[in-house]
Amino acid sequence: MSTSPIPADEHVDVLICGAALAGCATARALALADPDQRRRILVIDRHHGVHPRFSGEFIHPRGAQILEDLGFYGPLRDAGALDVDGFVVFESPEGQRVDLPYADIPNQRPTGLSVHHKTLVRVMRSQLADLPQVELREGWTLEHLHRDPSGRFVAATLHGPDGPKIVSFDLMIGADGKGSTTRKLAGVPDGRETVGFTPGVEVYDAALPSPRSAHVFLGAWGPILAYPIMQDEDGRVRTRVTFDLPKELPGKGPKLAAYLRDAFIPHMPAPLGRQTLAAIEARDGKLEMAPTVNLPAPPAAFRGMVLVGDAAGCSHPITASGMVMGLRDAEMLGREAAVRRDAPAGEPWLDDMAVRNYRAEHDRYVPTRQALADAISEAFRGETEGARAIRRALFAYWNSGPEARRRSMALLSCVELRPRVFLAEYLKTARHAVETSLRPEHAGRVPMGDRVRRVAGAVDLARSKLGLVSAVMWANMRPTWMSRVGAAAP
Repeated sequence: MSTSPIPADEHVDVLICGAALAGCATARALALADPDQRRRILVIDRHHGVHPRFSGEFIHPRGAQILEDLGFYGPLRDAGALDVDGFVVFESPEGQRVDLPYADIPNQRPTGLSVHHKTLVRVMRSQLADLPQVELREGWTLEHLHRDPSGRFVAATLHGPDGPKIVSFDLMIGADGKGSTTRKLAGVPDGRETVGFTPGVEVYDAALPSPRSAHVFLGAWGPILAYPIMQDEDGRVRTRVTFDLPKELPGKGPKLAAYLRDAFIPHMPAPLGRQTLAAIEARDGKLEMAPTVNLPAPPAAFRGMVLVGDAAGCSHPITASGMVMGLRDAEMLGREAAVRRDAPAGEPWLDDMAVRNYRAEHDRYVPTRQALADAISEAFRGETEGARAIRRALFAYWNSGPEARRRSMALLSCVELRPRVFLAEYLKTARHAVETSLRPEHAGRVPMGDRVRRVAGAVDLARSKLGLVSAVMWANMRPTWMSRVGAAAP
């Protein structure tokens, strides 16, 4: 057991900062890996109850399976969460529609899960109460991290209702989101970049073309997402509608509402557009708003500490992969804890080897997810001629056959995370963009100069992704032969 030169008020095996999806899932996974109830897991969160801002609500089948394995799926369904079938993408309200169902992906469950974020956190926290190894303290904050003379993280100063308290630990887990205090106090450089904002509204009994799917509507400045999130006790279904906005907001309050009405609503099917506009106007422009943050994956593990979920990297939410990544982190730590379930007294439950194994696995799947989110958001937004060419080619590729849709959906839903597969799929789309721009039959409709610009834009965009994918491949290969746990901090 690690010893700290700091006089501690209490000791725990694991201290988890953050009690949302990743933190609660990690606590549950660790508790299930300790059937003899030998360990003590302390979870803290600065909020009493649920954070007021809306956050992730759509979970791919891979994440839904982890929720079921951890015992959360049933209680969430009982609380109103909904099974979902996949994605439907519209090039425009009257344009091409492509269905991307989960059921087409072999060897995985055919449905994901969608749930109101506040319900998700409330239910998951309530489930922790049944675990004797876990204690949840709401309204507690992390103020300082302490290291021993070797540089290992060994204790934390927490602040609760009765003032500060020092808690020593064998492992600290930062599960406190994009703006992670744990990451900051560990000395990890803050690489966050706010790339935009996402306002959202709830629409009751929305006229969704495919009621059990997430919808992506293109054509506005950024994509519009609409997906069911909750069935209330009276049977009414709530749908979340979000808008991808630039970093420089066009206005606030009524001005923002007017902008959404003029620039986004026309790109939705008319019935759903009318319902969404009514929901916006009912709030008098006071919409729920979340920043769209890009955080290239920082180091995820150190001696005595690991980061999970968004604290260990996040990207554009268009692929809805963030929640699956947090659940995979929890699953991996649970596996490592199960291997060490019989570790003798005097040794850490999750030792340096367990931390090293976690980081190696984490560094394999997170960079691929981030590269995919970057590529998809750029193509869907279509700010450049190259991006628009890629977007047109993407629809053409999806319409070329079921295998193309299956491979793309495996990437989008985090089943397929190998970077070479992402690279192959992206280059297929780029090649399609070049070929279709050069076909002679387009000459009558698209002037030669425009066709050349399309080709040049698609080629430049594809070339820019090669460096990104090379970095992803390096991140995937390096853990197999290079130590990934630093001495203390980056």
